[in-house]
Amino acid sequence: MKFGNICFSYQPPGETHKQVMDRFVRLGVASEELGFDTYWTLEHHFTEFGLTGNLFVAAANLLGRTKTLNVGTMGVVIPTAHPVRQTEDVLLLDQLSKGRFNFGVVRGLYHKDFRVFGVNMEDSRGITQNFHNMIMTSLETGKISSNSEHIEFPEVNIYPKVYSKKVPTCMTAESASTTEWLAKQGLPMVLSWIIGTNEKKAQMELYNEIALEHGHDITQIDHSMTFICSVDDVGDKAREVCRIFLTNWYDSYVNATNIFKDSNQTRGYDYHKGQWRDFVLQGHTNTNRRVDYSNEINPVGTPEECIAIIQRDIDATGISNITCGFEANGSEEEIVASMERFMKQVAPFLKDPK
Repeated sequence: MKFGNICFSYQPPGETHKQVMDRFVRLGVASEELGFDTYWTLEHHFTEFGLTGNLFVAAANLLGRTKTLNVGTMGVVIPTAHPVRQTEDVLLLDQLSKGRFNFGVVRGLYHKDFRVFGVNMEDSRGITQNFHNMIMTSLETGKISSNSEHIEFPEVNIYPKVYSKKVPTCMTAESASTTEWLAKQGLPMVLSWIIGTNEKKAQMELYNEIALEHGHDITQIDHSMTFICSVDDVGDKAREVCRIFLTNWYDSYVNATNIFKDSNQTRGYDYHKGQWRDFVLQGHTNTNRRVDYSNEINPVGTPEECIAIIQRDIDATGISNITCGFEANGSEEEIVASMERFMKQVAPFLKDPK
């Protein structure tokens, strides 16, 4: 079993940027002290929904403050930056950390990011796949070049050379298209915390079928599942503290993205628009109902309740790499306390998949 802590770096109402950033760093240090394997960061721009815009800089800070903790990006919005710049950042962090850096990526969801950084959102899937292949290949060869339809430049050597035999990588996968693309290459997925057990199981069945067809050993692919987590001896207290945080967080999310508006800028994101229509039909556009849904499918409650929820998903998917976000627990002291309860009262009782 592996256990990660993911930090959203969200700015709750009434808090300053300094408070959020100080907590972001302290939670990373606390993650190492409590025995988490990995501390994950998220990329967002132009919104209090998340204050970490440059994940390579954030990861460098945390790697410098820790000794054994792996630090990962979940993920770098790969189409919005030059692939050579990203490759150099990955290599530098891999060397400086002696292999403790994990390179996780996403395709990106917010059309304002693409507009500001000058990338056609409709091309984001092709750019993501092209850039990611280019980066991962160059880590092995020490050279990088491109003559694709998305970017063109001559071959150059990249420095420093890679430290790890293989730099760990992953990609958040929500749509069937992304799942299929990752499966063909045998690359690990990150499963979202906003889908339930049956959807996770179906996603893994699709992945495994395609991966096997392409000759990959699916037992050696290190997928991970993400959760919102709050552990308390009183289950209703855990659910209520999550409600307070998630109500503000979801409102911030709605304000941060226009992805669900029908416009030419959302072409190529049919899965996400379909998912939003499902949410509408289920009443999840109502914040309270959406929080109820989140609390039902995530480990929010007593240690026993959290164990049951996570174990159910482990058995359904075969995934034993578990990443939890604890920021919904309130103050920094309460967040750390929930992290500690998780590592002492939940993690030791989770079992490998049946």
